[in-house]
Amino acid sequence: MKSQLARVMFAYWGRRGALPQFTLEVARTALADPGIAASISVSRQVENFSTYRAAGLERALFAIDTFHSGAGALLQAWRIPLLRRRLYQRLRQDRTEAVIELMPHIWSPLVMPVVHAAGARYLTIIHDADAHPGDPTSRIKSLIDRAMTRADLVVTLSSAVADRLLATGRVPEDRLLPLFLPDLGYGPVQPRTPPAPGQPWRLLFFGRIMPYKGLGLFLDSIDQLRREGQAVEAGIFGEGSLAPHADRLARMQGVEVVNHWLTAPEIADAFSRYHAIVLSHTEASQSGVAAAAFGAGLPVVATPVGGLVEQVVTGVTGVLAHGIDAVALAAAIRQLFEPDVYRTICGNLQRSAANRSMARFVSEIVRHAVQRGGAGQDRS
Repeated sequence: MKSQLARVMFAYWGRRGALPQFTLEVARTALADPGIAASISVSRQVENFSTYRAAGLERALFAIDTFHSGAGALLQAWRIPLLRRRLYQRLRQDRTEAVIELMPHIWSPLVMPVVHAAGARYLTIIHDADAHPGDPTSRIKSLIDRAMTRADLVVTLSSAVADRLLATGRVPEDRLLPLFLPDLGYGPVQPRTPPAPGQPWRLLFFGRIMPYKGLGLFLDSIDQLRREGQAVEAGIFGEGSLAPHADRLARMQGVEVVNHWLTAPEIADAFSRYHAIVLSHTEASQSGVAAAAFGAGLPVVATPVGGLVEQVVTGVTGVLAHGIDAVALAAAIRQLFEPDVYRTICGNLQRSAANRSMARFVSEIVRHAVQRGGAGQDRS
């Protein structure tokens, strides 16, 4: 190491989703670590920006202005030269050894070359190897992914994504680091108990509603369980179009629908009222919903796709289905309905929390950021 303290900047310039909470928890964890001298760069347009001030993080904050809408990426591009200068100056001032970008931004390929010019290393976290079907960000993914070509180290949050990047030749093995997605906390962990005799199990479909999330498959599994005589209620919480399922939802009983972008308190409230989350994905990288569920002590039932097979371990964090169909998913959910199984998983979630902790994640990524090689100016 260049010094006893690891001098690292964490950066996230996006606006919404799970990343604002992820970034806030990274910031709190890094700043509480006596071995890390951390700075945090976020956009003033991020949805939880006021939280940084309320948490007393101003001294470490390197706030920037980006934009409020997709069109702003071009209309506000005049800010890029100023941002490059400001970033260079801050990195030199702090004697920063590495910049860890928690998710690439559309401006990253134009701004991040100054990291090498300032004598620091550049790491970027790639969350998805390929665009998800129906994801609106897929239109700009190829632009965002250019950040990978400039990175000294490309970090993924699952081996599934790392394997895909390696197999497609986009990142060589010596610049690839698969880690894990740590638990996210939207509220205190609450004791979890099975429903009382005669009461229904409550299952939650949560997150942005997009085709690959498999809402139809979730509803099919609910119907399958009910045909088998299981008492089940369901919740569908998240922003996105319900049009393909509107008629079906209108006919189904015992289904709570909250169809908008949820605030952190709304997320915590939803998690407190359901027994488990169901991830009925037809494909996946890894799931921020699973990370948030685990952070609340909430078991997850999931289809065996992508990085979900790494997050959802049967008997430990939930139940992994044997297939991507309603019968297999319903069978996995039924396993969770055994009261002793449910209690065991809830206990195991708490006992294994340290393995998925943000403290472990920050420690590992910082260790790799400051201990592996030089600044890599050849990619600047």
